[in-house]
Amino acid sequence: MGSASPIPRYDRIVSLVFVVLIGLAVIFLVDTNPNTLRIVPGGDLPTITLSWFLIGSLTVITSAGADLLARSHPQMQSRTLPVVNLGFVRLELAPTFWVLPSFSVIGSFAFFRLFSGILEGAAFALALLAAGGSLLVVLVAQHYALDRDPEVRQRAQTVLQVIGYLIAFGCFSAVYYTRYRTLYSATMIGLTATLLAVALLAYTPRASNLLLSVLVGLVLAEATWALNYWATTFLMAGTLLLVIFYVIVSLLQHRGAGRLSRRLLLEYSLLGGSLFAAIVYVTLAS
Repeated sequence: MGSASPIPRYDRIVSLVFVVLIGLAVIFLVDTNPNTLRIVPGGDLPTITLSWFLIGSLTVITSAGADLLARSHPQMQSRTLPVVNLGFVRLELAPTFWVLPSFSVIGSFAFFRLFSGILEGAAFALALLAAGGSLLVVLVAQHYALDRDPEVRQRAQTVLQVIGYLIAFGCFSAVYYTRYRTLYSATMIGLTATLLAVALLAYTPRASNLLLSVLVGLVLAEATWALNYWATTFLMAGTLLLVIFYVIVSLLQHRGAGRLSRRLLLEYSLLGGSLFAAIVYVTLAS
């Protein structure tokens, strides 16, 4: 009889979630202070606030915690991981496991702060709830996505897929809301789509390819360029970008698993076309 599957390190997971929530609370307090540090590069470059640096620091902490949790899983011991040689020490890293935890924090903060003027304190509470909840679910799901039981592994990967698409919607909507020039907005959405595609394709055989993820990012960047000439709301734009992202990633997953067929191509084409038509109709009718 084989040994039982390992249980997630809930003590470490909960500790990391608490650290992230405390950091986000501090960031929201800093963000609401009108006297906080602001760097104005000039021209049409976006203004950089202290919150950007704090979110970056929180992302590093989240990635480091997710990396330690992933590498402690017994199934990771047999995998060949990227190695960083610093001369005096060699570090094995699991960068694929950084993406969804980090974007759980970034996406929640970026999306719900858009509603701070309307919802006030409720937006702050929703951001903390979304960040803490999604981070907890992602870290636990990433553990079970490595499980030896195919059914457990499949359920966990499905959860990660759902969270990944929700994060994508939040990030795409937040970037479009800023109305930055196409050079900046397309770059940000393209980079976000690339990283999320890396995470979502990681569990698909023959599809966890960085080049494919870069192509996904390029398609989303091109779509952003077109959207910037279309007068629509940030929620509609986020939904449309999500539909494009979902269709492309799903087709790549089916291709990697060897299940891609003409019927699937037709189904996803109809799905994508129908959703696009619905979004256009709602936008023009409003």
